[in-house]
Amino acid sequence: MRVTVHFCKGKGLGAQLLRLFLMSSWNHVAIQVGSVVYESVWGQGVIRHPAHAFAHRWERVSSVDADVVDVVGLLAFLDGQLGKPYDWRAILAFPFRGSWHGQKAWFCSELVYEALRIGGGSLPDRLPANRVTPRDLWVALP
Repeated sequence: MRVTVHFCKGKGLGAQLLRLFLMSSWNHVAIQVGSVVYESVWGQGVIRHPAHAFAHRWERVSSVDADVVDVVGLLAFLDGQLGKPYDWRAILAFPFRGSWHGQKAWFCSELVYEALRIGGGSLPDRLPANRVTPRDLWVALP
């Protein structure tokens, strides 16, 4: 099955600073499965909502389709993460933190990467163990 990964560029100062810090054109990543978008956002944590309520919030969105072999596993993972907090500390601690796997909180791109990995998507293993940024995903996906 195909899912869609949305790379987003926000308008505000926080979005600009995040892009600068992450050395990325994108400050947010979300994953769409069917008509539902899952994302981890500041102040709300991991949420899902209808796809039609997503794109208008962003200055720019570029979307990439990705094939997954285990959509049931991907959805079970994403649904199991709902309500977990946004990992705001990860932004400041990327250079110093250990592995992000098994998080109790999620940064947006790490949530999407882990969902794709669990779903059997084609992803490189060469990403840094201490972080996955929107830029990392942008480069990794075909």
